[in-house]
Amino acid sequence: MESLPDQPEPATFTRAGILHGMKLTMPYSISALPFGLAFGAAALGVGMTPGEAILMSVAAFAGSAQFAVLALWTAMPLPVAAIILTAFLVNARHIVMGAALYPYISNLPLRQVLPVSAGMTDAGWAITLQAMMNGRRDLGILLGTMIMQWPVWVGGTAVGALISSGGLDVKRWGLDVLIAGVFATSVVGLYRGRDDIWPWIAATAGTVGALLWLPGNWYILIGGICAGLAGLITSRDEEKAA
Repeated sequence: MESLPDQPEPATFTRAGILHGMKLTMPYSISALPFGLAFGAAALGVGMTPGEAILMSVAAFAGSAQFAVLALWTAMPLPVAAIILTAFLVNARHIVMGAALYPYISNLPLRQVLPVSAGMTDAGWAITLQAMMNGRRDLGILLGTMIMQWPVWVGGTAVGALISSGGLDVKRWGLDVLIAGVFATSVVGLYRGRDDIWPWIAATAGTVGALLWLPGNWYILIGGICAGLAGLITSRDEEKAA
């Protein structure tokens, strides 16, 4: 009689998993501090109060998306629809990330999965996925990564905003260029090979074209849409080639 293949253990959601996720994330969590400082300073630069900057980091917890919408914050009336669309485009990668993680936790109820997934970060996703691929299927790991990173991000925002409100010249200390640095380092870190070049070219062309020909901050949305369309086309070409 043939033996049945080993079935993977069902996913759990435990306190031990939370602590394990916190332990795994501890070396990475401090890296959010300088970005939080930069966001707090930059937010005041576009007219936010310290309270508004801190509240955004508390509620959104979305570093790159928060930086992206700052360029829209100076428009009056506030372009709410454009801000929402910008945040969605910047964070669209989380759709793919969540789809990659879900098979490992599919037996858990959505009432547990969805709230925890709302706090997923790039580092938290990578740490959790690696742990689950190694056999530890515990949603608590993902929650643990968020518990370690969220207070550092919010605390960094608070310090950056409060220091700036006290009269710190952010240009003198170079904090104004950290926004560009955030995106530059993100782009380098996300580069996977030649297939990424076309979305980058499309984003650059769309952004520059919109900046030259369209009023306001439409260049942010146009650049994101061009990159997304180019990425969709190249991914389909990869599937056909495979």
